[in-house]
Amino acid sequence: MPDYDYSLVDAAIIDTQSNTQRVLREVLARLGMKRAEAYGSVRDAVDMATAATPDLILLDIDGEEAEALRLIRRLRNEPDTRNPYACIVATTWQPTPLLVMRVTNAGADDLLVKPVSPKQVQERLAALIESRKKFVVTADYTGPDRRKSPREGAQVPLLDAPNTLRLKATNRWAHINARQLMAEANHFVNEQKLLRISVQVAFLIEFAATGLAVRPPERMAVEHLARVPAFLDDLLRRLDDLSEPGPAESVAKSLKMMAERLRLQAESGAVAAEELERVRALARDLMQAVDAARPLEAMMAEVSVAVTGYRSRLEQMAQAKAEAAKAEAAKAAMVVPAANGDAAKEAVGS
Repeated sequence: MPDYDYSLVDAAIIDTQSNTQRVLREVLARLGMKRAEAYGSVRDAVDMATAATPDLILLDIDGEEAEALRLIRRLRNEPDTRNPYACIVATTWQPTPLLVMRVTNAGADDLLVKPVSPKQVQERLAALIESRKKFVVTADYTGPDRRKSPREGAQVPLLDAPNTLRLKATNRWAHINARQLMAEANHFVNEQKLLRISVQVAFLIEFAATGLAVRPPERMAVEHLARVPAFLDDLLRRLDDLSEPGPAESVAKSLKMMAERLRLQAESGAVAAEELERVRALARDLMQAVDAARPLEAMMAEVSVAVTGYRSRLEQMAQAKAEAAKAEAAKAAMVVPAANGDAAKEAVGS
């Protein structure tokens, strides 16, 4: 294992247990890390994002799970984060499959199981330095690529995210322009967010369209339509950061207004067909406004594939649920006769 120099690395330890804080600080100190700030709660660490985000964050998940996951998402996605590409390692005593999924989906790099040893920490840091996963940007996620197999449909470009832990530990920090590095990465993320959000909005509307056209509109369709305004708010906020937002801004504002009106109609019991078509057309216009260089047919094909795949997964889930319920009912039916037979034997014996 290479001999890394951690003397310039800034670390943060967020843990509700003071004893664990102490142990982790000692471990980092033994590795040569001189600057490790400890926080007793997620709330105490919130300002860290806008002040000077560390290169490495060790974050306890057990004590304040919901708050910790929100902090990870904020660090990865909020525009005021100084270093949204910081190495984030969650820590836990019980790595259940559900917890692992939640931590991964929030955008953490790794999950470390307590109690930790210096060797464990050393190996995880070496992995983050030498073989950190590239970042993927979707409409609602920014962080290490979660896929273990190639992505279906349109290929989403990956980002070799700035790794300040690596730059400092390998003594390259003084030889790079960190501000420029961050600016270039942030520009890539913002550009990808605009593209992915526009496609996600079109996906939600196309998926909902079938269920909105019936009377009364299907609840699932209304719920998916209700997610559209939040994505458009994020898109509009990101357009504000551009010197020339172009036509996408006016299209997004019109689409948000129409989507909210359509949702109110759906909740009242009926959707005007012409307004539904207008919303679908605006979604197509938004994709073109955001990515004028890409043919609309290609974008709509991507949306269509996503909708078909999503419907198929929903059907499989519903079928699996129905089969599980059927098996459970059959199991219960077998128990009842057996119980009746035991009761009959007792009656004869008496």
